[in-house]
Amino acid sequence: MKTVRWSFITSHRWDTDHLDCVKSLLDDTYPYENLTKIIATTRKGSTFLKCPAHTDFLKNTFVFLAPFDITLDIAITDSNRALTSINLTQEVFDNLIDTRFLEDYNSETNPFPLIGIDWLNVFTSDESMLMQVLPAFMHHNEFTEKTAVIPGEFNVSKWTRPVELVFEIRSNQEKIIIKKGDAIAYFKFHSDQLIKLVPSSTPWEEIKLCNNIRQTTTFRPLDERYASLKEERIKQCPYEPKN
Repeated sequence: MKTVRWSFITSHRWDTDHLDCVKSLLDDTYPYENLTKIIATTRKGSTFLKCPAHTDFLKNTFVFLAPFDITLDIAITDSNRALTSINLTQEVFDNLIDTRFLEDYNSETNPFPLIGIDWLNVFTSDESMLMQVLPAFMHHNEFTEKTAVIPGEFNVSKWTRPVELVFEIRSNQEKIIIKKGDAIAYFKFHSDQLIKLVPSSTPWEEIKLCNNIRQTTTFRPLDERYASLKEERIKQCPYEPKN
């Protein structure tokens, strides 16, 4: 079994895992479930459960569950772009809901509105480990039916950054009710061994390093970013080379 360190944060501010306005919405519930176990229970008796192509694909895939309720109302017209929430205070909304993509929205080039929620997951590993973010395609709730999480992947031993949940909304006029415990996204780890997620402190110093590297050229290829982070690690600990 291999371990992957995990931390959950709701703030991009250095050394602040959760802002005070968000803390009151959180509890100690561990927001993950093993997808293989869920499917074995919810689809008990289904023929596809015997298919190795299916079971191998779901291996080491974890379901991220909404830690608290969020209701989002989106209304986009030719003259206005509105995104509101009836159950979040303005302070929580301003710090948690990422509208920067919506501000650049152009219906001619982007057919679906794009927003994000700062439910940020940070994964690190001492061994090379590819992690994928995937939509929760085996779950059916209001969020999965009305949105599409943007997928992606990177090696969590070679790059350290919070994973923001960014998603398209399928309609310009939509209300999305997210309930605590709803499946939001999947995190899949590529390894021949079983993966165990171990809660850990947030690696803020490494996050800072990666953020500085990213800001030099926003869309640099991942291999170049990996190499830059490796150089920075060697500078800081020349006698303890890392991946």
